[in-house]
Amino acid sequence: MLRGYYTAANGMINEQRIMNVITNNLANAKTAGYKSDEAIPTTFAEKLLLIRGDHSDTGTIRYRTIDYTFTDTEQGTFENTDSRLDMALIGNVYFNIEQYRTGERLLTRNGQFTINAEGYLTLGACGYVLDENGERIQLGTADFQVDRFGQITVDDGRVFNLGLSYIAGGTDIEKVDDNLMRPYQDTPIGGDIPERYRVMQGWFERSNVDVAEETIKAMDSQHVFTACSTALKIINSVNQMAANDLARIN
Repeated sequence: MLRGYYTAANGMINEQRIMNVITNNLANAKTAGYKSDEAIPTTFAEKLLLIRGDHSDTGTIRYRTIDYTFTDTEQGTFENTDSRLDMALIGNVYFNIEQYRTGERLLTRNGQFTINAEGYLTLGACGYVLDENGERIQLGTADFQVDRFGQITVDDGRVFNLGLSYIAGGTDIEKVDDNLMRPYQDTPIGGDIPERYRVMQGWFERSNVDVAEETIKAMDSQHVFTACSTALKIINSVNQMAANDLARIN
């Protein structure tokens, strides 16, 4: 019965991890440029002891686990604001941001920019928006226009080119914090963009979280968690009865 006890407990832990991912998605459903995550568990066939006869090196069962968390980089919908500081991207491209805290060059799809007290184009409390050369963009004014390729033309005649990075669709990325990301496997930031893209001024990209779908996933996960919890209580009761009977026999 101990094996059943650990299996039920393992199921509760897995579902709690899945619920944490779903809850985070729902909490960021209205965060501009947010990309939803999905917890990817090992498959039932991979871990079913009775069918495959798999054992760990210690001879105990291999339990089903959360293999990894995958970030869905699919493009979200767009919202028009008519604000010159808001920008959205169509295509597999990302804005380049210099993070305040570390100075690291990171990526984002959040184009709700601001201008700080020094006149730099920034992503709120996250970091500086960078140009094509990795330099900070000091506009000093909100009087500017952005064309479809990301060229910024200030009303006084100065010109800057937004730094944009290409990440192929379906590529897994690593989230940092403040809605910033970095590519896995040392994929370079910057460089040529092999696909067509477009920058839209006066728009921003919403998150790609499907609230209805995430809610259904949360309900399913909660049902499994409850089932595992109930099984755990039953197994615990059986173990107690067995221990009592063993004590009486002895």
